[in-house]
Amino acid sequence: MMDIALLISGILLMLLSLYLCVRPHIPAVIAAYGGLWLMQWSELLVFPSVMLSYWGVMTMIVVIIVSMLPQPVVKATQGMRHITVGALAGMLLGATIGYAPMIIGAFAGALAGCVVFARTPKGSVLRFPSARFVQYFCAKGLPAVVTVSLVGIAIEVAAVQYFNNV
Repeated sequence: MMDIALLISGILLMLLSLYLCVRPHIPAVIAAYGGLWLMQWSELLVFPSVMLSYWGVMTMIVVIIVSMLPQPVVKATQGMRHITVGALAGMLLGATIGYAPMIIGAFAGALAGCVVFARTPKGSVLRFPSARFVQYFCAKGLPAVVTVSLVGIAIEVAAVQYFNNV
């Protein structure tokens, strides 16, 4: 029974992380990584320890970068829907091919979402292509890519383990 509670809690944290991508008041990557660990502790999903360590380092890097950004940039939500939806679409498309294409797809999707936002009237201040656009993408896109990739990893591991048991 505790295993199921941990698994459900992990899934809820993953969903919360996607919401936090759009409303970045706390780094979404913390919720996603915490969800991954809750799923691991449930023992219903087993993640390789190397994978958990690697994504733990990525999570720390994102948290450090976000903590160094000015608060107005951290709290900014402009374009986050575009970036998050693009990252999700890219991740899901890449996940059909494999692990590495999933991460590359999340990055490409987030970049495409940021470009689409830069083409809207609200996003025109980013002046794509410009240094300001690159800075905004690095500040907002990197956390979204890592968060969405963590969600994708959970989905892939669940799918692989499900189909191996069927």
